[in-house]
Amino acid sequence: MNFKSLAMVSTGLILTSLSACSLGVNPVSGVTEINRDIITPDGVKLGTLNLKTLKDGVTEVTVDVKNISPGTHAMHFHETGLCEGPDFKSAGGHYNPKQKDHGMEMPNGPHAGDMMNIEVGEDRIATLTIQNTRLSIDSQNGLPPLLDEDGSALILHEKADDYVSQPSGAAGARIGCALITR
Repeated sequence: MNFKSLAMVSTGLILTSLSACSLGVNPVSGVTEINRDIITPDGVKLGTLNLKTLKDGVTEVTVDVKNISPGTHAMHFHETGLCEGPDFKSAGGHYNPKQKDHGMEMPNGPHAGDMMNIEVGEDRIATLTIQNTRLSIDSQNGLPPLLDEDGSALILHEKADDYVSQPSGAAGARIGCALITR
């Protein structure tokens, strides 16, 4: 790699790390990373979503929220990259390219977009980092991509996912949304 290319890569990585809503591909390491704001239907920032490609295309998901009601909240990747209020229904259903049943506890499940619940303390703050092995950011290792033609969205729900109810775990209203688009 020549100096000009290295300077462009370095500049891109610096800009990516400074932006709250960024998409970065490091051609040297092959790591893909996305950082997005999680917003309420009124456009108020609830927190951040960070996605990072790990070895073998596995996606590390970190959700960091503040000023959210204490308790257990479901979070899922949804099929369309739209976060339109008042209810975020524009994001469509759960991301489910392999036509599985909803829920971690279902024999024919889960959806690719199903994830663990996040626990919010009395201080109204929570951070959760998990690995989703059923999807990728951008088709790594043949896994279904979040960055497809119409993108996707992370949706935060008002209630916990019970991991069995169809089609969405009885998780209640959609209270937060993060766009996952190019």
